Amino acid sequence: GVEYADGILDSLFPNQDVGLQIGLWLNGSVGCDQINNGDLDEQIKKLRKYLFHKTKTTTVFLRIGYEFDNPWFGYSPESYVQAYRKLVKELRQIKNVLFVWHSWAAPRSTSITNYSLESFYPGDEYVDWVGISIFQQVYSESPYWGGNVSNIEQVLRFAEIHNKATMIAESTPFGGIHSSINGTEDAWDSWFDPVLELIETYDISMWCYINCNWEEQPMWHKVGFGDTRLSSNPFVTQKWQQLILQQKNNNNGRQSFLMADSLQQNCDSNNKLSSSHYSMFLMISGLILLISSCWLVRRFQKVIIKLTP
Repeated sequence: GVEYADGILDSLFPNQDVGLQIGLWLNGSVGCDQINNGDLDEQIKKLRKYLFHKTKTTTVFLRIGYEFDNPWFGYSPESYVQAYRKLVKELRQIKNVLFVWHSWAAPRSTSITNYSLESFYPGDEYVDWVGISIFQQVYSESPYWGGNVSNIEQVLRFAEIHNKATMIAESTPFGGIHSSINGTEDAWDSWFDPVLELIETYDISMWCYINCNWEEQPMWHKVGFGDTRLSSNPFVTQKWQQLILQQKNNNNGRQSFLMADSLQQNCDSNNKLSSSHYSMFLMISGLILLISSCWLVRRFQKVIIKLTP
């Protein structure tokens, strides 16, 4: 968990202005009830102590009970909202912690439950960012349980109404980036291009892409995620380098991506984005769900980092 993240920060980014994204698993309504009843107060104290020391040099994006509306995760709105608010109240005094309300942006209803998105919302004063997951929703033929673009747009429109910055908190092309799917171009056209279109349309401020071979991880073996490493598909690698990293042929009106070292020069003395600059942040991560290393982003700022092998 945090030891892994600390190792990445200390070894790969020593003395650099970076950030940390932490997905805080609450274990459904069972875990929320434990939080609300005070059974986990000691664990919360440990988390507060860690965040207090870490945020002296790092901004932390804390995704509390990520994908709370995934029906398989077992959350109910009342206990989730209460637990979320309690955690924010306990941690809000730490100035460099930003709280992320992370929807899985796919169908919430089952044969037993049918909760609305609004019923899970803790309130504007408890939410700094709104996050979404993108896995299958952008495919032209996505199964019902995998969701569709309208599910994503519902969350993004909700964030707009509440004036919240948005992030793609987790994303990967479910099924993997195959070397040939009716020709190698389909891997880009069917997933990456629709994601970029959503980023542009809804002015999404952070994109977290999970760049790994899921099949090599015991927890995810044969689940269906496949190999989503950009380097696994030469065509995707080329498109990524040209359109994301090098910004070649980017004359379609989309906002441009900037490298991570542009962060400071594009901020004013108050760490707010200069009005003459607007850029996109991207996080490439091989870590899954529970904790991810992340580069610092100011509110409403977008910066991109260089892809590492």
